[in-house]
Amino acid sequence: MASEIGAADKALAHEGNFGMTVQEYDYIIIGGGTAGCTLAARLTEASSSVLLLEAGPSRTGMLDSWKIDMPAAVDYAYLNPKYNWLYPGEPEPTLHGRQILQPRGKILGGSSSINGLVYLRGHALDFQRWEREGAWGWSWKEVLPYFKRAESWEGGESLYRGGSGPVGVRTGLQGCELYARFMQAGSQAGYPMSPDINSEQQEGFAVSQMNVRDGVRASMARAYIQPNKHRPNLTILDRSTVRELVLDGNCASGVRYHRDGTDVQATARREVILAAGAVASPQLLMLSGVGPASHLEEFGIRCRVNLPGVGQNLQNHPLIYQKFTIDKPVSLNSYMRPDKMAYVGARWMLTGGGLGSTNTFESLALVRSDGAVSHPDVLMHFIPVLMNADNKIIHDVHGFALAIGAARMSAAGWVKLRSANPFDKPRILSNFMATDNDISILRKSIEIAREVASQQAFRNLDAKEVEPGPAVKSAAEIDDYLRGTVAGDYHLSCTCAMGNGEMAVVDHELKVHGIESLRVVDASVMPSIVSANTNATTNMIAEKASDIILGRPALPPVSVTLPG
Repeated sequence: MASEIGAADKALAHEGNFGMTVQEYDYIIIGGGTAGCTLAARLTEASSSVLLLEAGPSRTGMLDSWKIDMPAAVDYAYLNPKYNWLYPGEPEPTLHGRQILQPRGKILGGSSSINGLVYLRGHALDFQRWEREGAWGWSWKEVLPYFKRAESWEGGESLYRGGSGPVGVRTGLQGCELYARFMQAGSQAGYPMSPDINSEQQEGFAVSQMNVRDGVRASMARAYIQPNKHRPNLTILDRSTVRELVLDGNCASGVRYHRDGTDVQATARREVILAAGAVASPQLLMLSGVGPASHLEEFGIRCRVNLPGVGQNLQNHPLIYQKFTIDKPVSLNSYMRPDKMAYVGARWMLTGGGLGSTNTFESLALVRSDGAVSHPDVLMHFIPVLMNADNKIIHDVHGFALAIGAARMSAAGWVKLRSANPFDKPRILSNFMATDNDISILRKSIEIAREVASQQAFRNLDAKEVEPGPAVKSAAEIDDYLRGTVAGDYHLSCTCAMGNGEMAVVDHELKVHGIESLRVVDASVMPSIVSANTNATTNMIAEKASDIILGRPALPPVSVTLPG
C-alpha cells in the first residue's frame, strides 16, 4: 500500500505557509476503518483522486498477520494495543462506578480487522424508525440494495441477499454439537427458527453468519482496499493522526495531520469526509470547533458552528455473559490444549480450513423481551466455551456462555473531549441501566438465558448455571449483579446522528449541518442503534453514501414486505 503521496498527486504537493507541505486531492477521507475503506474503493471507481488517512498501521507485523487473518484468533487481535485504541471509559454512576472498556480498531480496516466477525444486518423496522427520526431515504427497501451490493453470500444472489459483493459472508462449520443443542433448546422453549437471519425472517434462533472468505477474515481492508490499492488515484497514508479540519468560513477545505514527525496540510477540492468512527469523528469535529459551544469553551476552542448533538446520543449494546458448566467433554475446551491449538493453527495456515477458519459465535438468537414489542429487542450469541466479557476463555472446565443483552436501549451516553490535544483519548460514558426500561430488558435477558439453558437439549449434559448463579433471584439481587458485571458489546454508534432536529449533526445526505463540503460517514451517523452487531450496517452506510457523494442515482428499492 502507498506509504507516501500517490503518483497522480505528487505534482500537486507544494510548500504552504511556514514550510508546511500541502497536498491536494478531490476527496480526503479521515479514518481507514469499515466506512473509510468502503468509501475509498467506491470513490476511486470514478476518476476522482482520494486521500485515505489512517491513524493506525496499514498492516500487521509479519509475525502478527495470523492474529488478524485467522477467524478463530479473535482473542489474540482483540485486546492487542498495537491494533486497538483501548479507550478507557469514564466511571459509570449507574454501574457501581465501574469503567467500561471501549475497544476500537487501530489498523486499516478498523474494527472489522479485530472484531468477532459476526455479520448481522439491522432489522427492517430499525430503518423504518430511522426514517421517522429524520433519515429520509434510509428505509428498509432503500438500504437493502446496498446491503446486497456489499456482500457475497455463500448461498448466492436472491431477493434479500447479494452474491457478488466484496465482503465474503458464510456460515460456520458447526463443528461442536453444542451449537445444535442451542438451536434445539430454542425450539423447545417455543421460539421461532430462522433459516437465514439476514433474509426475510429476522427473528428467532439461527445459525450465525460471519465475514469470512476462503477461510480468512474478510475485513473491509481485505475486501475493499487490497484489490484496489494500486489504483493511481488512491493514496493511503497510515500512521497519520489528523489534528484538525481546515475550515474557511463555513466550508471545510482540508485537514492538518501529523505523520513521521511532520505536520502536513492536505486540501480537498471537493469534500472532506469524516469516517473515523463513533468516538474519533465527534472528537475531531469538536477539536475543530464544531460541537456544543459550552463544552468547547471549557478547552479554549473557538466555536465555529454550535452543534449541541456532536458527541451526544452515544448508543451501544449492553451485554451479560451468563455461564453454564456441563459434565460431558463436548465443548470447544477440548481444543484448548496447546498441542490441539497448534494443530488447528497449522491446518489453517496450510489449507485455510478447519476450526481456524471460523469464529466461536456460530449460533445466535434475536427474540423479544415481551410480546408487545414490535420486533426483537434481545440479542443472544451462543459460545460453546466458558468465556468472559473480555474474550478470555476459562480453561479446564467444559461449559458454554450465553452472551445476551438488550438490542436497543432508551438511555444514551456521550463522547466528550478530555483536552484540546488531539493525541489525548476522549472521555466516554455508556450510561447503561439509567432507565427503568433498560433495567427491565436486562432482567428479562437473564430470564431468557435461564429458560433456554433449562431445556431438554441441555439437561442430559447436566447444565448448571455458575454465573450469576441460581441464588441470584430477586430483582434487587439481579440488579446488583447487573450493575457489577454488565459490559459493552463494542457497537458504539449515533454520536453524529442523522436527522433535522436540534440534536442532529448531519442531514439525510450525511452533510454536517452548518458546514459546506463536509460529511460524516460511519457508525456515528445512525440516528439510533440497530438491533444487531453494527459492522454490516456501517458497511451499508458507506456503500449508500458513495453514490450520494458521487451524484449517482440511488439503487432501486427492493420490493419486500415489512414484518408485521
